[in-house]
Amino acid sequence: MDKGVEKRMLAYLNALRGTVRHDDYITASVLSNEVIKRCVATKVPDNVDDVYAVLLEVADEFGISNPFTDKDRFYLTYKEGRLVEGEEWERMIFRMNSESRNPVLPTAITNLYIERFETAPNTVLIAEAEKFVPNLKKIIDDNATSKFVLTTQNMVYAKALQNEFGEYENVEIVITDIYRYEFTNQKFDLIFSCPAFGGRTLADDQTFMCREMDMVALENLSLHLNNGGRLVITLPGRITFAAGKVNDLRQFIQMSYRIREIAELPENTLAFTAIKVYLLDIENTRPEDDDIVVKRFSSGERKSRKAEITSLEVKDETFVMLSELEEQGDWSVERIFSQQDEDYLNFRNSNIRKDLIGNVSQIFRGKAVNRKDPSGSIGVVNISNIGDYDIDYENLDHLDEEERKVANYILQEGDVLLPARGTAIRTAIFHEQGYPCIASSNVIVIRPEARALNSTYLKIFLDSPIGNKVISGAQQGVTVMNISYKDLSVIEVPLPSLEEQENSAKEYVKELDNYRKTVAKAEAHWKEVLDKLQKF
Repeated sequence: MDKGVEKRMLAYLNALRGTVRHDDYITASVLSNEVIKRCVATKVPDNVDDVYAVLLEVADEFGISNPFTDKDRFYLTYKEGRLVEGEEWERMIFRMNSESRNPVLPTAITNLYIERFETAPNTVLIAEAEKFVPNLKKIIDDNATSKFVLTTQNMVYAKALQNEFGEYENVEIVITDIYRYEFTNQKFDLIFSCPAFGGRTLADDQTFMCREMDMVALENLSLHLNNGGRLVITLPGRITFAAGKVNDLRQFIQMSYRIREIAELPENTLAFTAIKVYLLDIENTRPEDDDIVVKRFSSGERKSRKAEITSLEVKDETFVMLSELEEQGDWSVERIFSQQDEDYLNFRNSNIRKDLIGNVSQIFRGKAVNRKDPSGSIGVVNISNIGDYDIDYENLDHLDEEERKVANYILQEGDVLLPARGTAIRTAIFHEQGYPCIASSNVIVIRPEARALNSTYLKIFLDSPIGNKVISGAQQGVTVMNISYKDLSVIEVPLPSLEEQENSAKEYVKELDNYRKTVAKAEAHWKEVLDKLQKF
């Protein structure tokens, strides 16, 4: 960008930053642009009162609150804005969107959408188009033969889009709500969307399978595809694994459309949410047993985990048949890759006897504990108490409750505890204390049947590389580990004879004791050396 252009834009932006709230950048920019146009066209006297009067008139006409509460500061911003030229102004307005707290897709993610133009679509819908700036103009300019419909719910955004694309013959700007049934009567060859998600707001229209905004967008937009049309949409991770109504929607999509691609995007892909997100590409054609491309992307170099993603690289890529996806029962990318892992396949295909953990164990989740009491008589094992080998009994929380009221949750000798969520897979075996203990709701309890499965042997398996892989396959594909006890129950565990299990358990306990003694001896020796060397 020319240095003079950048200087003018920065001067205006700096004036704006000191004048209005962060969330009002776009509103203020659009209003300023319109005020300048009207003042120039009607030759309004260049003074504070007359210019501010035009601002109030424009805000009232647009039906929005005036973000400029100080007219003198507005006038200074207006003066800087007068120096910004036409195209520079439009570019700056969209830049403000990316600097505000409004959701904007990084260029690296937008490029994944743009790849779908290889189908040469005649009609394209970009839903909530403000989220695709500052790449929106490039998308439209590079695909001049396509007819675009840009939607927004916001009058201010609509005005900004009109200013930018008002003279484009192939662009129509529509103020509408994609979360309402029949928001348009048109159908399209290609639809782009990054819907609202992560909040608790539900769509008003109750005709949809799910009323969460993101799920409504998936269902609603898919209904507006031409035959052979494609919907490319970014969705939170729960679309791949959640039960209930989300599962119903997933099955509807799976049975009604061809799923072309399911792609897991890197952590913190979207700056406005920490939710794990996926890119879904579906086509309005009859689903057959086609290949479904499954990808995991990693980000290029980033200064920090929260820095904007500037590039994407395919970390893993495979494909799965529709029949395999139906058999799996969800769209978990982690599970798909785990089940195609060579070690996992070797384990699955081995002749060793196996059984589902749920068939040889009782599995349940711990109890939610709302009120803790240091003097309580019942110990509570939290995730933080579960170490790599043991449970930290000294730092347990306590609960003051009648034992009979938590009887179904009381832990027993040999229970294997596993965090239901977190960043690492680890297990520990519970040993009875002098007081009753329960697990918190973030802990899964596996209680092996003594005649079929040894607790220590189960821990050895779950802690092993292959055990970690089968657990990873069961976990629900989100940023942190999130395991359902129901999913855990269908994990296969190798089952040699109980005698062989007990022999493995005895060797494990013996060698763990030797390991600890060796480490303690080495640490004591090292402390002696340091004490000697550090005496000056």
